[in-house]
Amino acid sequence: MNNNEYNRGGFDVGTRHGVDRHESSAMTGQERASSIAIVAAIFLLAVVTCLFFAFFTEESLPVFGSTSSTSSTSDLGKSDDPDTVYPFATVTDKTQFVAAVGGEDLDDLYLYSEYAILVRLSDMTTVAYQNADEAMYPASMTKVMTVIVALDHIESLDEGYVITKEIIDAMPEGASNAGLSKYIGKVVTVRDLLYGVTYVSAADSVLCLIDYLCFTVNEFVDLMNEKAEEIGLQNTVFGGAIGMDDEENQSTCRDIAALMAYAMENPLCRELFGGTQYRMDYYSETYYNGTLYTGLGDFNATPETILDGYTLLAAKSGFEVKAGYCLVSYIENNATGETFILVTANAEAYKDPYRKTRFYDMMEIFEKFNP
Repeated sequence: MNNNEYNRGGFDVGTRHGVDRHESSAMTGQERASSIAIVAAIFLLAVVTCLFFAFFTEESLPVFGSTSSTSSTSDLGKSDDPDTVYPFATVTDKTQFVAAVGGEDLDDLYLYSEYAILVRLSDMTTVAYQNADEAMYPASMTKVMTVIVALDHIESLDEGYVITKEIIDAMPEGASNAGLSKYIGKVVTVRDLLYGVTYVSAADSVLCLIDYLCFTVNEFVDLMNEKAEEIGLQNTVFGGAIGMDDEENQSTCRDIAALMAYAMENPLCRELFGGTQYRMDYYSETYYNGTLYTGLGDFNATPETILDGYTLLAAKSGFEVKAGYCLVSYIENNATGETFILVTANAEAYKDPYRKTRFYDMMEIFEKFNP
């Protein structure tokens, strides 16, 4: 270090007490070096201490923060009862969720979907239908029930869950996923898992959520079927929580409409099935994008412009080979404020290569009935 550098630093580089300027510079440099060494040692000790606790304490496992592009879910749908164990469970005064038989047959419309029903929620009446009571495969519309049952047993959305290889390996081959296999040993929050289920229809998020709740898959499916009976679904049996094609996983459009009507009583369910993107920090700048799975972004349109005069508030889509393309939607009439559930199912894959025929069916039905 030269004298000019000392001058710029404001140090006195003149002769002091008989010591010439070169000796003075050398002594000052030694003192400075000692100070730097002490600071470096303290910093190194702090780093070593942090690393020790990071590797040897369970509490300090890396936790991924998460943010939603919509409103915070920290208290959304939470019960006002301070004594409740499960504050996000659906609580409703209604007892009837299955729409009465009736309405106009859709046979005169050309629909890509084999099954359909349009239900007015204010009085649970059927506006229109097509094969609404015939058995069909619900595909990932099943996950509406998965979320409902999970919320019946969740105490905190912010609690962490460690992703394990054992759970990831149990994921069915070919199922959609949130890429959690890349983060085995890491910690996600319960909120992250819920958004994984609803935004990317993720089988790995479903299995992690069930494991977090300390159920086996069979035990969880039993709870789904118990809840189906409680809601009043008469023609539904769940054979799994993911929605894969399965002879034991069947429902009807009328029952799926009732299931969605029940779910929309819960503000947190409306949030989970009603947004368009959700960020998990470990994805860096990649988002859970709901455009394909919740349905709100398909057609490259905002929810307000998919249907003229209506707002698509929430949705869950699905696809399996036997189930075809499916969609359950929660829709509001902008002028009257009335809300509707529309379910369409089994739009065959060859008719729906761009996953949009479900929305063509939606527009066809709403343009005809303008409910």
